Amino acid sequence: MADGPIVVVKRKGRQAHGHHGGAWKVAYADFVTAMMAFFMVMWIMGMSQEERDIIQGYFNDPLGFTSSPPKAKMNILPDSGPTRSKGAGKGTEQQQEADAAEIERAASEVRTEVREDPALAGMQAEGSLDVAVTAEGLRISLSESESNSELFFKLGSAEIQPAARKVLGKLGPVLAKLGRPIMVDGHTDSRPLNLGGYDNFDLSHDRANAVRHVLLQGGVADRQVTAVRGFASRRPRVPEDPESFANRRVEILLPFQDFQEPVARPQGGPLGEEIEGVFRFPGQE
Repeated sequence: MADGPIVVVKRKGRQAHGHHGGAWKVAYADFVTAMMAFFMVMWIMGMSQEERDIIQGYFNDPLGFTSSPPKAKMNILPDSGPTRSKGAGKGTEQQQEADAAEIERAASEVRTEVREDPALAGMQAEGSLDVAVTAEGLRISLSESESNSELFFKLGSAEIQPAARKVLGKLGPVLAKLGRPIMVDGHTDSRPLNLGGYDNFDLSHDRANAVRHVLLQGGVADRQVTAVRGFASRRPRVPEDPESFANRRVEILLPFQDFQEPVARPQGGPLGEEIEGVFRFPGQE
């Protein structure tokens, strides 16, 4: 064999292609985060300045914010109750002020009628008759009480009792003279009815409709009544006691002109309750 340099050939074995790791997951997460931020910005840009200030105030100082909430009411989710829209422009503000003044005058007239009648004044003192100006408008509530659970209606029935006819007989002419739109809402407690398919929704609606008929007999024009609704036990007056007699009531609402009825409300979900709870202020109805 001839002498010469020794050539060493090194052969590298082929390796199978490995997986690419989780880099794509990180990139996808960044993309989703960026899209969420984009939609949040677009959502906030669509808000009024007042609503932005409310949200900013909460996140800047949650504890201090809830102890001294702003005057305006705002929900990021549709609420359970009606709301007022705050329009822009001097003309709109003047209209709202004039409307609020008219509602206050209406409340004063109703309170005068109640005060001048000893029986009605007694009902108001017991909490069975309530006249209040709320964020929705003038609200007149006829609520049952524990001392007299059949003051306005018989249990499980839409038959109006004499006390209710007396109250509505006083209110009818006043509401007719005002000529404002009227909504009549019926509510029950959470006790179920055992009437073969006739439930609390039926009962609450029938009671509200019975009140409507008595108001019409008292002079209220049919065109004034814009809605007759039954909410069953969905909007309790005493949430901590769903079976309270105070939850059994009929409410007559004279809404503000800029009254807005919510379209929907999240039901039964813990996430919806937590989000709504964050933006609920003390004393907010």
